[in-house]
Amino acid sequence: MNKNDKQSRYFFLTICLIFVFVIFFSYYTFFIKNDYIVSKQISCDPAVDSCFVSDCKSNDSTCDPKTTYLKIEVPSKFAGTDYDSLSCIKDSTLCKIITCDDSTVVSGEKCFK
Repeated sequence: MNKNDKQSRYFFLTICLIFVFVIFFSYYTFFIKNDYIVSKQISCDPAVDSCFVSDCKSNDSTCDPKTTYLKIEVPSKFAGTDYDSLSCIKDSTLCKIITCDDSTVVSGEKCFK
């Protein structure tokens, strides 16, 4: 066996070990620790909060430019199993209510004015 074959095998073994580690770490993070964020849109009253609204394109028939919403984010281990009943109490340390401003707007959204 020459030197290049040996180096190729070590390289292949290293890549395989890295791949196995990434899979194990992802499994551990998402399924064992439940360490990810669950987010949901909830209804919003524009008179009280700074609300999000969808920034619809003229050819998008599924978009509703009149529905205002806030976003909530909860660590998955506190979210429970029923996504539809996911809610958030204001000033809670477990979840975060996100209102609309320049730093929270993403593509496809705008602040309701």
